[in-house]
Amino acid sequence: MLLKKIFPLVIAIVLFGCKKDEEVNPNRFSIDLIVDYDSDFFSKTVVLFSDENYLIKTNFDTYINTYPFGILDGFDELENSARVDIAVNDTIYMSEYIRKKSDVTYILAHHLENGTCLVFDKVTASVVERLEMEAYIEGGPWSSSWGRRFYIGGKLFLDSVDLIS
Repeated sequence: MLLKKIFPLVIAIVLFGCKKDEEVNPNRFSIDLIVDYDSDFFSKTVVLFSDENYLIKTNFDTYINTYPFGILDGFDELENSARVDIAVNDTIYMSEYIRKKSDVTYILAHHLENGTCLVFDKVTASVVERLEMEAYIEGGPWSSSWGRRFYIGGKLFLDSVDLIS
């Protein structure tokens, strides 16, 4: 009689105690972002991205000193134009200082990956402390794509296809 009462209890404990380990993606990791809105740091601001959900920005010196496309023709002209404009304005928009629309994605991905930006969530009116980035390779040896995916609060925010072969 005692065995009939204990056996189901043991089975229940074993079943609930043996949960499947969560699959860990070694290509996905957390990135800490700028969280302090320091008025000195942001006295000259570059808005990297803005929509109804997020405002992403960095300071001007960080933007210019880490600009990832400095080897392209015309960068000097863009940099000089940005320097002239930031001397007059406290805020400039990255989209005005690029050659191709697709550069916006890669420059934004660069700052997100390096944590050199502040991400403000307009919906919750709070600063996002960290995001997750996943580096990925899809396809086979003859046709593949490589890129990065950025997640804010577990939701896909940006997908950057960096290479297609």
